[in-house]
Amino acid sequence: MQQLIDPLTLAATRDLAWLSRHIAEGMLLGVQHSQRRGAGVEFQQYRSYEPGDSIRNIDWKLYARSDRYYVREADQESQMHVCIVLDTSASMQQPSFTYPALRKLQYAKCWIATLCWLLYRQGDRFSLLALNDAGIRRVPEGQGESHHRRIALELEQLEAHGHWPDESRLAAVWQYFEQPCQVVLVSDFFEQHEGAAQSAFAARLHAANRPCLPLQILVEAEETFPFTGELKILDPEGSGIRELGARQQRQEYLRAFAAAQSRLRARFAARECPLTTSTVETPVEQSLRAFIGAHGRIG
Repeated sequence: MQQLIDPLTLAATRDLAWLSRHIAEGMLLGVQHSQRRGAGVEFQQYRSYEPGDSIRNIDWKLYARSDRYYVREADQESQMHVCIVLDTSASMQQPSFTYPALRKLQYAKCWIATLCWLLYRQGDRFSLLALNDAGIRRVPEGQGESHHRRIALELEQLEAHGHWPDESRLAAVWQYFEQPCQVVLVSDFFEQHEGAAQSAFAARLHAANRPCLPLQILVEAEETFPFTGELKILDPEGSGIRELGARQQRQEYLRAFAAAQSRLRARFAARECPLTTSTVETPVEQSLRAFIGAHGRIG
């Protein structure tokens, strides 16, 4: 299996389509080599050929190695539409303190593009919605390798600014969820009222029977507050600059952060869609495995 992509490689790579395919194929290789059904990422499942199965679903390469017929279940059975919703508000521009060249949005782009390649290999359809209060960027649903490249190119052009859109701006979005789909919501959930706007968005999808699976992207320092000395804190979404002493504020910050995270998790848990949290310092493939493991499978 390939080695995990380190954050510096992720920060330096500009060809998102290539990088995401490279990461995803390494993940799939690990699944195919696993002895346990369902281990790792559930995108390439095999079972023995049975009378009535279409020969188009037989894996002929596997037959050549094993002299037995196996059917790719994912190719045969999966026909789901997965809509990936990306928060592109200003807080997603936050860089890692360990790897300053790597920002939340950049990490999210690679994570999404890698998921799309896995969905392509699974045979699913996928689409993209990128949201902030300046407008909506959308790639309609499609499937296949060319559609993956289309989404990767769109992701490369996205920038983070502004806020999560209010209800009036979201009014134009609901038409995209009229048909059955599964939604993956990618955000740091750093908005006023601790991500309440994004969780309200997820609640409306849940009420419409559109499962919404949330991924929270943070930088490690937001979880650990490893600072000393005097700090100037800039809120990119509106409250200006605050000065504080790091040592005196650390315990207060960690308590407030833990409480906010607990409330955010509770809002999603109430809808049976557990919140998965990842830092940008975590390899993308490791984050994806944890996300898929939390939900059984995507698509």
